[in-house]
Order: sequence, then structure tokens, then C-alpha cells
Amino acid sequence: MKSQNERGKTQTENGKMKNCSVGSTPCALVPFTKHPSERHLFSIAWSIALLLIIVSSLCYAQRGDLTGLKFCFDPGHGGHSDATDRHVIPDVGTNFYESESNFQKALWLKPMLEAKGAWVILTRYTNDYPNDADEPSLTSRWTLANTNNVHWFHSIHSNATGGTNTSTNYTLVLIKENIATRAAAFPADITMAGMIYQNIRTNMRTSAWSGSYPATPGVSLDYTFYGGANGGFNLGVLNGLTMPGELSEGEFHDYYPETRRMMNNDYLRMEAYALRNSFLQYYGAPFDTLGVIAGFQKNGTAPINNIVIRLLPKNIVYRGDAYNNGFYMFDSLAPGTYTVRFETPGIAVDSVFVTIPRARTILSATPLQGATAIARNAQVAFTFVMPMDTAAVRSAWSISPALPGLLSWNSQRTVLTFTPSGLMDYKTMYSFSLDKMGNSPSPTYFVDNKTVSAAAAGTGGAYVLSFQTVALPPFVSLTQPLATDTSFDVTRNIGIRFSEAMDTASVRTALSITPKVEGALTWLSSNTTLLFKQAANLAYGTTYTFTIAGTARAATGAFLDGNKDTIPGDPYSFSFRTETQPTAVERNGAALPGAFALHQNFPNPFNPSTTLRFDLPERADVSVVMYDALGRRVAELLHETMDAGYYSVPWNASALSSGTYYCVVRAGEKHAVRALLLLK
Repeated sequence: MKSQNERGKTQTENGKMKNCSVGSTPCALVPFTKHPSERHLFSIAWSIALLLIIVSSLCYAQRGDLTGLKFCFDPGHGGHSDATDRHVIPDVGTNFYESESNFQKALWLKPMLEAKGAWVILTRYTNDYPNDADEPSLTSRWTLANTNNVHWFHSIHSNATGGTNTSTNYTLVLIKENIATRAAAFPADITMAGMIYQNIRTNMRTSAWSGSYPATPGVSLDYTFYGGANGGFNLGVLNGLTMPGELSEGEFHDYYPETRRMMNNDYLRMEAYALRNSFLQYYGAPFDTLGVIAGFQKNGTAPINNIVIRLLPKNIVYRGDAYNNGFYMFDSLAPGTYTVRFETPGIAVDSVFVTIPRARTILSATPLQGATAIARNAQVAFTFVMPMDTAAVRSAWSISPALPGLLSWNSQRTVLTFTPSGLMDYKTMYSFSLDKMGNSPSPTYFVDNKTVSAAAAGTGGAYVLSFQTVALPPFVSLTQPLATDTSFDVTRNIGIRFSEAMDTASVRTALSITPKVEGALTWLSSNTTLLFKQAANLAYGTTYTFTIAGTARAATGAFLDGNKDTIPGDPYSFSFRTETQPTAVERNGAALPGAFALHQNFPNPFNPSTTLRFDLPERADVSVVMYDALGRRVAELLHETMDAGYYSVPWNASALSSGTYYCVVRAGEKHAVRALLLLK
């Protein structure tokens, strides 16, 4: 990483960075496309609209641009001094300093934000100083920000590991730590740093880094970062700030593949876009609707030099550099489908198609598009990519069929929630629509959630969320045991599953059991499943009836539909019979068996019932358990203390499939096993 005095300068072999082309906008990755006639030729295309940025909590109300805001940007290091700068030689004859890439990023970023109305100052305007002493000190950098009373300070760096040519290139952001409290010196830094980390990773495709600040990946407090639990130091460039500020490490300057990419000035512009997007996002200013197509042309894994890439139908040609990066870039592109044509001399011509989508206004919505069986009192929520003009959204809002309710916003005005005043109708398709809305400084369009043609891309349209409510009032969908069960295990609990979440108090009042059984009620799965745990075993050979009166209600207030006829208020009941009690029998006049034994069942094979017999020479705790061929327990026929005697236990396997089953009888410390064959 950096030393406390930070780092400094940069140059190429001739002391200057090679420019490729100039433009403006955003980006994202599209899968590799293999060239049909050149086995090892691949290309990566980046294309995305700026609105594809994930929003954290925003701190400012929506605004038309950044007018009235002042920023100070610090291109880290300066000059070409090995003592204060990162100097690497990625290829023979090529010298590269980190300060140069930092400086170029700042030169790109300044006009980008000024175009949005911001006032921007840099801590240095050159990377070539007659003497190293002329390089601005760290103190002079934060003093410049304080003197100009800027709203935000940011120091731009390219991550270094302390070694060269490492195998990774993750992004991190450091913020000033209050040493006394071990918290962020400026709480606003946390939100901004998180946005910067995410946006740089989105544009530059760097690896993830966990960071050390809770719930904010890629972000760390500087004092802790440099010293762990015992502390280290505050970054000198952040030390005296009187306003929020952070230091970003966009890529790895020491990772040679990344080093070569950073020698392409257009590649650095990609990070400038990421930083610009972060400030637009934080302050709630509208994003651009234009996009970028960018990527690399490689022969196998080796980037190709002096590439020639043509973008159609614009017929723009990009000519790459000779720094072993193979990078190309086209920006300021309207939404639509483009052809990227690879025309590099000596390489077979190939083309790929890339579509830049329309700018997203809505990030997500709930319930999911096309969902069914939605609760009649469900809330509907839309999450936007930036703070919205609430009046404009309200004017664009409509519901079909009409449904009264309340619209509410979160504090950042990024999440709109609709709460119905009453219950929606059963089995009804509802459509919530947000149409095109006028919004300063220009109309904002919602993304059409339907497939659109390339010709229609960019024209905007309505966002329509449709879903269907539940088809019936609440009903019982499943019971344990089934109503047809005639040999239910007396030790097992009773389960009742409803079609939707229930009002537990009303179900408790409506439930009755005949004959009466003492027990406890437990609710599972968000109050959709009722479990009755009896206080003692059920009686053998007894028919039980569970009844739930029609007064039982769902959480939405709808009454139970026991007959599933769409008419609420009907009771529901089901009956089942428990297993037959094991019986003692005389055997050839013998008073008591002389030894423990488990006899073969009869009949065997059987379908679906059979009888198991065992001899018990003395009083013992006895269990009779059935297992399938995989060793899974399928039934417990008996589990109690029994006196000495001869016993038979019936087993009905009507609910099981054909196969071999095993009966295991345990009596005290003794046990026996028999195989049974069920044939259906």
C-alpha cells in the first residue's frame, strides 16, 4: 500500500502518456466473443447505461445538476521521483509512474463534473516538476481544500502492493478515522466511499475486496487499516480536512497487466466516469443516458498492439496503442445496437453485436413481475436508481383495476411503497403503471419491462408491473395425518397447513378436537402451518375429528373457506383413526416366554397389511420401528413399557411403495431384526 507520505509521479518511455481518443460516458462487461477464423482471438465489449448503478442511502435531495457544489481532487503523488512515487518497468524500455495515471484520471474527471455545473479545483496541474521539492506536500493539498471551502475532497490513486506483478487487482477506498472514537471522522464518507468502490468495480472489472468497515465492502478506516487493533496513522492527505474526503485505490499499479492498461489514456477515462457517477449518485443528480462500448482485443491471452476497431453504423475507427493492452473504447453512445468490427491488420476480420440498453430508472419492483397467489393486502414497492421527484412520479402513476391506497416514500426518495386501503379482489390481475414523466432538466423515461426492438430502444415508455392475487379465500391445503389414515401412530403430532398466513388467535378459538385431547399449538412457516403437540399419546384404535370453525381468519381478515367453494365462512374438519393397540396372546398354553424373540411377519410378502409377533420374557421398555432399504425410518409402531408375554403388532403399509422393509424390535438391552417384503 502507501507509505504515510503517499506517492508521486508518472511517465511513459518518452515522459508522456499516449492519447487515443476523447469522449464521455459509462460501461459494463459483455461475454467473450470468439473469432470464427482466428482460434485465439477474443474480444470483450463493455456496454451499459449510467443508470445501472446500485444505489446506497443517498444524502441529498434530487437536483438538476451539481451547480453550487465545490470539489477538490488530488491526483496522488507528482513528478517522477522514486522516493515518493511508484515506479515500475512492465516491459523493457518502458518506465511508468503511478502519479501519471492518477494525474490523467483527474484531468478527465475535472471537465466531466464541470459539465454538470460543479466548481472543481485540482491540487496539482502538472506532473513534471523542475525539482522534487516543487511537488505539493500532503499538508498543502488538504489546506487547498479547506481554504476554498469545498464540499468534498477526493484523492485519486492506483493501488500498490509493495511488490511487483502480483496476480490480482482489487479496489479499495480509505476514509479518515477518528482515532479517539475509532469511527469515521465524517460519517458521510461511509456512503460515498461505498459508492466509489462499487462504481469503480463496475467500470474497471476489478476484483472484490471485503474491506473492514461493517456492511460496506471495499471500505476501511485509515488508522485501523495501517495498524490493525493497535492503530497506525491517518493518511497525510486526509489528516487536516474540515470536510468529507477519501482516498481511492482504483487498480493495482504494480500488477503488470493492469499497468499496461493504465498506460492507455482512454482506459483511465473509464475510472474518471466511475468517480463522476459516484458524485452524481451521492448528490442525487440525474445520470446520463449515453453509454460506452469498450474492451480488449487479444490473441489467446496476449493483448494485441496497434489494434484497429470500427464501430458501425457510426463508422468511427479506434486505433490502439503499442503498450500491450489491446484496449479500445467508444463513448457518448445513444442506446441501441451497434456492430464492433475488428479490422486489425494481420488478424482475420470479425464482428460482434453490442446493445446499449435504455437508461434504467427503476432498479426493481415487488411483487415479482407475473407473480400469482399474491396476498390480498400485499404492499407494492418500486426501488429507483436515484432520488425521484415525488410529484412527477405521482402524476405518472396509475393502477388497473382502480385500487385505493396510500403512496409513501423512504427518506432518500428512492423507494416508493403503495399500501392498499382495503383488500384486493380474489384471483384478479392488477397492473401498476409508471408512464413517461416530465422531469427537469429533461424528460425521464421508465424502462419498459417488455422486450423492445432496437429501433425502439432509447425512446422510453411505461414501466408496468402486473401480478395476480390469490384465487380463493384461505383454506386448508394439507393435513398430517391424511383424512383417510386408519393406522396413525399414537405418538405423532398433528399438522394443519393453510393456503396463506392465518390470524393465530382466531384459529385457536375456532379449533376443536373430538374426543378431547390436551396439547399445545405451535405455528410454523410464517403462520401458515399449525402444529398440535399432544400432551400424552393418543388412544389406540380411536377415531379423532379435528374441526376448525368458519370464524377462523387469514391475516388479511378473510374468513376460512372450508369447502373450497370461494364462499368464506365454511368450517373445515377431518377425521382419522389411530393404530390398533398391540395385544398379548397365549401360545400353546405357555404362561411366559422363556426368551426374547422376534418372529417372521405373517403374511410375507404382504399387501398392504401384515402382523409382527415378538416374545418378551420379562418387563421391559419396548420399541418397534420400521425402516426402508436405505435405512430411513418410515414408522414407529410401538414405544412403551410392557410386561412379559407374547405380543402381536399389526402394520398397515398402504402409504408406502413396494420393496423390502426391516422391522427392528428393541426390548431393554436386547434387539432383533426381520426383513419384510411389501408387494403391491
